[in-house]
Amino acid sequence: MPCSIRIPTRHARRLQAFALAAAALGVTLAAGCSPSRVAPIVAPVRSAATDAPGPKLGAACSVELYGDSILHGGYLGDRRLREPPADALRRLRPRYRVVDRTVNGETASARSASFASEERVGRIVVIEHGLNDAMQGLPLESALRAMVAKARAEGRQVVLTGLSRTLTGTEVRALGDAAVRRVARDLAVPFADWGSVPVRATEMADILHPAQAYSGRLVEHLARVLDTVAPECV
Repeated sequence: MPCSIRIPTRHARRLQAFALAAAALGVTLAAGCSPSRVAPIVAPVRSAATDAPGPKLGAACSVELYGDSILHGGYLGDRRLREPPADALRRLRPRYRVVDRTVNGETASARSASFASEERVGRIVVIEHGLNDAMQGLPLESALRAMVAKARAEGRQVVLTGLSRTLTGTEVRALGDAAVRRVARDLAVPFADWGSVPVRATEMADILHPAQAYSGRLVEHLARVLDTVAPECV
């Protein structure tokens, strides 16, 4: 059974300090604001006499983005980057049809509950989750594994991203990043190593969220991984 992220007792004080620092800035942990309420997209009901259709697959160059405020471009509560990651990807790879399903403050645990009932059309599914789950001690790995399995069962390809850098809570971030890496390794999922993307402290919008330049480099790294999955879409 997949293991879950649990915050060791010795990290409790650091985690509490991280939470207080985030609260002082008026941001939720790794979120940007409280999670938006997104109604599940439920596939239409078909009569028993009709054979259920296979999953809908969109154009060869189509991608759907799932994640929290980092992939949404959120920061400092209700603010959003001038060029959010979805728009940056459209600019960098104009052949892609990009569907942005990111939600500020979301966890993989919460999204996985509705993921199975959502209707998708993208050929590729990008999943960026982890910091919120790790900080709350939620079962990150099992949630990611369930989402990967569902997307693959629909005939889609999946890309997982690592966690971007933060100005505080580095140990908690490392726990979440390690969990995502394990899932990517165990399931042979292409991995966008966001932790390897260089960043300066001045390129952060707050203690958790990338400002425009850093966010842009994260998307550039993601685009290069997508190129290995669908080279015809470059």
